[in-house]
Amino acid sequence: MKIKSFALTVVALLCASFARAQATESPKLIAPWTPVTVKTNASGVTVGVWGRTQKLANVLPNSIVTAGSEILAAPIRLVGKVSGKPIEWKRGGNFVFRADKSHAIISGWQAGDDLIVNTTTRVEFDGMMRVDLVVLPQRKMTPKLEQLWLEVPIKRERATLFHYFPGQWGKSKNSGELTEAGLTLGFKPFVWLGNEDGGLGWFAESDKGWQPQAAERVIEVIPQGHEVLLRMRLLEQGAAVGKTPLPVAVKLPVTFTVGFQATPVKPWPKDFHEWRIWHVPQLGVGSTLPIPKEWWMCHRAFPDRNPLAVLDRGAKLGAKTAVFHEDWAPIQNYPMTFPEADFKRIVSACHQRGMKVLVYHGYEFSPLAPEWAELHDEILVKNSKGDITPGWYRHPEQRDFKVCYGSIWRDRLADGIERAAKRYGFDGVYLDGTVEPWACYNERHGCGYRTADGTLRPTYPIFAVRQFMQRLYGMFHPRGGLINAHQSTCCATPTLAFTDSYWDGEQFAGGELSGDPLKALPLGALRAEFMGRNFGVPCEFLAYERPPQWTFDHALAFSMLHDVRVRPCGLASLEKMSPIWNVMTRFGVGKAEWHPYWEPKPLATAQPASVKVSLYTRPGTKGKGGRALLVVSNLSADQPATAQITLDCARIGMSAKTATDALSRESLQCANSKLAVPLQPMRMRMVWVE
Repeated sequence: MKIKSFALTVVALLCASFARAQATESPKLIAPWTPVTVKTNASGVTVGVWGRTQKLANVLPNSIVTAGSEILAAPIRLVGKVSGKPIEWKRGGNFVFRADKSHAIISGWQAGDDLIVNTTTRVEFDGMMRVDLVVLPQRKMTPKLEQLWLEVPIKRERATLFHYFPGQWGKSKNSGELTEAGLTLGFKPFVWLGNEDGGLGWFAESDKGWQPQAAERVIEVIPQGHEVLLRMRLLEQGAAVGKTPLPVAVKLPVTFTVGFQATPVKPWPKDFHEWRIWHVPQLGVGSTLPIPKEWWMCHRAFPDRNPLAVLDRGAKLGAKTAVFHEDWAPIQNYPMTFPEADFKRIVSACHQRGMKVLVYHGYEFSPLAPEWAELHDEILVKNSKGDITPGWYRHPEQRDFKVCYGSIWRDRLADGIERAAKRYGFDGVYLDGTVEPWACYNERHGCGYRTADGTLRPTYPIFAVRQFMQRLYGMFHPRGGLINAHQSTCCATPTLAFTDSYWDGEQFAGGELSGDPLKALPLGALRAEFMGRNFGVPCEFLAYERPPQWTFDHALAFSMLHDVRVRPCGLASLEKMSPIWNVMTRFGVGKAEWHPYWEPKPLATAQPASVKVSLYTRPGTKGKGGRALLVVSNLSADQPATAQITLDCARIGMSAKTATDALSRESLQCANSKLAVPLQPMRMRMVWVE
């Protein structure tokens, strides 16, 4: 047993060492990001990345500019008590350890009479800042460090929304509008504060070394005056782990690793409306290969069609990106299928019809994989008892389990995907849960850690998942491919940054949105988590139809207000989405300005209160030739309404002589910049005004 325990320890240390070595490698700069810039002067080091600058004075940022303005209300700081008195930092400095176009490493220090803090801050081209922070005693002194808090003061107007991970299935409490009550949380690996235009994310892979007094009060968000204070209670006198009281003073040195990332993380893609992503009907690929002859010859919904009727219909309806779900391969989350010729034929057929192809990969590892016997114990996510939990069931009959990308499976799967893309010719990947750094206790690959009393606590492998995503993004994005991430409750930007878009909403698959959907998913939560502009990554909404209480049309009512489409799955929903795509293309949404309903000075106002209006505008010259495309939604769950809309035509740059339902072509009442739009409960209409 001792030999086995020693061997496991060695394996864990080697895995952790390998992960650290990988983390220190210079990443490769990928478009659309721009080269990192570094400027040094007497007041500190300023690191510039696309759309943002971060200035470090001593050990932590004292300025972060994003979305065009400063987000910090005051410098990020370490505060606390040492030897019975407040910590006082008297001196400090920093210097550039290394820098190139993809990243910069800044070494920093600050000191007082009792303590020294040393930091290594790594800023990568997407704006991710990793801070390794070490608290040391001064010389031979043995100061009693009784309290240490990390505080991030954010301007109040820049912190109206919040999001944190993980959330709760079926709930939206992890996202929403920030009230005066603020937030009191246990440890969360990712917390974001911001508004509809951008914000600042903080993250940590674990609470290793933290000693808060109360497990339910580890992270606080405190609105106070003109700022919102994000506080992490790293160390506190009187803390305990389980039933074991800890010493009043912390044994030094102590090390913490935290991260920051300002958002949006990259430029907003003007053409994302034209990606037209479609989840094709399940084809039987993988589970019943070879593909039945009937699929090639016809489809029951279109018996009069020629061969490959499903793809023909999808192409006619305007789909430009075809997503093949897990059944593209017989082994779950494995980069091979059989017979390969059949799938190559499908990919070729999509390309001939002008569609890119994305294939499923996810968060699972299957017992059908040839590597199961060798690797499963080492690479799977485990819980605090050291057990794996039952996972997804699918045909051919298998049970699939969560895999941790903090393990060696990260690189093995990436290698396999790279080979598969060359072999089958697909254009990108649809990732099911892959961006989510699942809580993992598996010590065999370096996750999990032990507290002072031996309790096993989880690690959230953010940096490992980030490395995996960065490699995939570099694999597909430069050649015009797409990375689409399906996740629930997780907009952790260190991993989400390396996607082209994300798909959110499956956490409400249990019917929680039936009835009055905004009770389960308020507008503030939609703007915080389900919109994407604040992160710099477009979002689509996932809607399971449960007629009559909940339908595709219900989802469109609130998603379209936020410039978010509902992803069509299968042919029936594609028939509904196709006309919307066509209207947006005909209007030229990619060249238009978007004006949402929450703007301080809206271009369109509406009554009654249940009606909201967002609009795309294309101004004309001298008030002539301009046009607007309105999304008008009645968000009442049960009351119809005739929306009375007033347009600010002078600011839009148009005359507003006619108004037409852009989908039905019905003429609507329009006079003196005022419109009347009848609406059913929880429905939207697209209105073309010119």
